[in-house]
Amino acid sequence: MPISVSRRIKKLIAKMAQLGDVRVLYHGLALAPRLILHVASVAALAGMFAACVPATRFEEAQSASEVELAGRRRAEAALAETRQKLDTALAQLGEREQKLAATEQTVSESKLESSVAVKERDEATGLVSQLRGDLARVGDNLRSYAQEKAELERSLQAAQARKLSLERSEARTVALARLTRDLTSALGDRVTSGDVQLDVKDGRVVLSAPPELWFDETGALRTGMNGVLSAVTRVLALHADSALELSVPGPGSEQRAPALSSALSARGVAGSRVTVRSGTKLAAPSLTEPSNAGAEPARDSAAVELSFSVG
Repeated sequence: MPISVSRRIKKLIAKMAQLGDVRVLYHGLALAPRLILHVASVAALAGMFAACVPATRFEEAQSASEVELAGRRRAEAALAETRQKLDTALAQLGEREQKLAATEQTVSESKLESSVAVKERDEATGLVSQLRGDLARVGDNLRSYAQEKAELERSLQAAQARKLSLERSEARTVALARLTRDLTSALGDRVTSGDVQLDVKDGRVVLSAPPELWFDETGALRTGMNGVLSAVTRVLALHADSALELSVPGPGSEQRAPALSSALSARGVAGSRVTVRSGTKLAAPSLTEPSNAGAEPARDSAAVELSFSVG
C-alpha cells in the first residue's frame, strides 16, 4: 500500500507539470481526499508499526535488564557473602596466629623459668649448706649470749632497784629539806635563839627542846609554847603526807604526852597523824588538879622531841 500511494503522488506531480496550474489544482483538489486518506492511512500504519516494534523491543530489553539486574544482585550478594567469609577466615587466622605466638611465648617462658628454677635450686642447696654451718655457729653463740643476757638482766634489775631507791631517797631528801625549811621559817626566832633545835636523824626532821621549856611544874603546857605548836600545825597542814611522832621522856610523861597531843588535836591536827614513841606512856588528860601540885618536880636532862617523817 505505501508503494501505490507514492506512485500516485509522483503521477500527480508529473501531471501538474504537464497540464499547468489549473489542471494541477483541479487534479489536486480531486485527488486531495484520496491523497489525504492514503497519507493518513500510511501515517497510521507507520505509527502502528513504529509503536508496535519499539514496545516489543522495550519489553524484551526491560526483561533482559531485569534479569541482568537480578543476576548482578545475586552476584553482589554472593560476593558480599564471600567477602564476609573471607574476613571471618582472616580473623580466625589472626586469632590462631596470636594463640600460636602466645603458646610459643609461654613455652619460651616455661623453658626460661625451668632453667631459672634449676639455677635457683642449686643456689638454694648451696645456701642451705652454708646456713646450716652458720646455724651451728649461731647456736653456740646464742648459748653464750643467753648466759650473758641473764647476767645483764640481773645487773639491770639491780641497777633499776638501785635507781628506784636513789629516786626515793632523793625525793625523801627533797621532802625533808622542804620540811626543814618550812619549820625553820615557821619557828623563826625560836630556832635562831636556840630555844628549840632542828636536826635530821635517820631520815626524820627532829624538833627538840628541854622539857622545862614545854611544861611547867604541874606538867601542863606553858603558854609560851603556843607559837611553837601553831608553827608545827601549819607545817603539818602544808605537808599533808607527813606524820608526827612525840617523845616525852622522864618522869611525868603520863601527863605531859597527853597534854601535848591534845594541844595539837585542838589546833586541827588529826589524831591519825600523831603517834607516841614506844616507852612513853600515854594516859588520858586529867581535868582535876594533881595532889602534888605544890611540889617541885625533878629536872629532866632528856629533851622533848617532835619527830617529823615524810612520805
